[in-house]
Amino acid sequence: MIEYSICIKDGKVTGDSTFYLLADTALSKECERLSSFADALDKDSSRKKECIVDYKCAKYRYATVSLIHSLVRNNNRLRKSHNLETSFYLMETFNEILAGHTEYFELYKSAPANEKPDFSMYYGILAFIEKELSILENDLHNANDFEKIELEERLDGLKFATVCLDEAWKRRGEVIK
Repeated sequence: MIEYSICIKDGKVTGDSTFYLLADTALSKECERLSSFADALDKDSSRKKECIVDYKCAKYRYATVSLIHSLVRNNNRLRKSHNLETSFYLMETFNEILAGHTEYFELYKSAPANEKPDFSMYYGILAFIEKELSILENDLHNANDFEKIELEERLDGLKFATVCLDEAWKRRGEVIK
């Protein structure tokens, strides 16, 4: 085991945490897989016509996985240049995101100081995903058949991103003293 991979100075993060690296890698691989599949079909119009449903599903899923991937990457970038509690790569502040998630906020508050950046990123993005899942599930009830396909793929993309984040969160603990 090694020491925690980031440190905080003046509210800013130095280094990339194991959690960030694991989450970024997993989400990157899925984005690349979906993008490569769609790109290959874009280059072969006859095959694209045959696989149009798979193509559209990959595009819809890519949209949500890449959204979460960009949140992870941009939060990591922002926490290196700004105070992590006041700068969060979402329209809402960290406190607003976790307002309805007292259990997440309590875990964050009780975390060791050098782990707070990862706690804020993980639980903040989980809260965002839960909110998005709720919205999409609500929309699914009123959707027509075509819209349901898109919404189901977006839901699956968010669920996959959650699994990636959860795995990264569990595995990050393996390297912390």
